[in-house]
Amino acid sequence: MKTASGNERGVALIIVLGLVALISGWAATAAYEDMLSLRRAENFQQLVRASMASQSALELAIETLQRDAKDSKRDDLQEDWARTMPPFPIDEGIVEIHIEDGNRFVNINQLINAKGKPRPRLVQQLKYYFSALGVDAQKVDALIDWMDPDQVPFGPGGAEDPAYYDKPYHVRNAPLHRWQELQLVRGFDDVKLLDRLSQALTVIPMPGNGAVKLNINTASAEALQLLFPTMTRADAEQLIAARPYDDVQSALANKAWAKQGEAGRLSISSDIFIVSTRVTFGRVLFRERFIVRRGKAGLQLLLRERIV
Repeated sequence: MKTASGNERGVALIIVLGLVALISGWAATAAYEDMLSLRRAENFQQLVRASMASQSALELAIETLQRDAKDSKRDDLQEDWARTMPPFPIDEGIVEIHIEDGNRFVNINQLINAKGKPRPRLVQQLKYYFSALGVDAQKVDALIDWMDPDQVPFGPGGAEDPAYYDKPYHVRNAPLHRWQELQLVRGFDDVKLLDRLSQALTVIPMPGNGAVKLNINTASAEALQLLFPTMTRADAEQLIAARPYDDVQSALANKAWAKQGEAGRLSISSDIFIVSTRVTFGRVLFRERFIVRRGKAGLQLLLRERIV
C-alpha cells in the first residue's frame, strides 16, 4: 500500500508539474501577444502623430514660399526656402524639411503637348542630350510612346504594348506621374542611367502638360546644356557663377551659345516646388514628398506621396 501511495503521489506531482508548465507557457504566450498588441498600438499612434507632423511641416513650407512670393519676384539659391533647415522638435518627434524648386530641371512630361503630340524641338534636344551622354538616343522614342495616347510606335526606338509582351503591365499612354515610373519604360530600367538623367530632368505632373520654365537662377548645368545644345560645360559654369540675374536678357547677352537655344523657356523665378519631409517619432520613420505649384491664387498641391 505504501508503494502504491507513493506512485500515486509521483503521478500527481507529474500532472501538477505538467499543468504548471502548460499554464506558464500559455501565460508567456499571452504576455508576448499582449506586448505585440501594445507595440502595434504604440506604433500606430506614433505613425498618426508623424503623419500630422509631416502635414504641419508642409504648412510651414507653404508659409515660407508664400512669404517669399510677397518679398521677391526673383527666386535664387540664396533665399530662405532654398537654404538647408536644421531638424527641429515637434512634441516628442523630430522633423526635417527640404525645399527644392522643380524649375531647376527640365520636365520630361513636356515632351508631349496637351493634345498628346510630341514637341519636336524638345524631342530633338533630348535626343542630342542623350547622345552627348553616350546613351542611345532612340530611348527617347520609347519614352514618347509611354506618354502619347496612340498605339503607333514613334520612330525606330518606339515601344508600344507589343514591346512589353514580357512585362505584367501595359504602356501608360499618359504623362508620367512620378520619377520612379521611368523604370517601367523600355530601356530605362538601369538605375545608374536614371541617376545621370536626374541631373537635368524631373517629372512634374502638370495639368494639361503646362509649361514649366527653367529658372536660370537655380538651373543645373546639365539642364542648361540640354536646352542650349552648343553650350559647353565651361559656358554653363560661367553662367552659374554670375547668378543671380534680374532678367533673362542680361544673362544671355553676348552669349554665342544662346542663339541655338530657346530663351523663351527661361525665367528668373520658380513656380514649382518639391517639399520633402522626414519625421521621426519613437520607432517610426515617416517620409513624404509633395509637389506644389505656386501661382497668383496661392499654392496648389500637385502630388503627395509617402516614401517607403
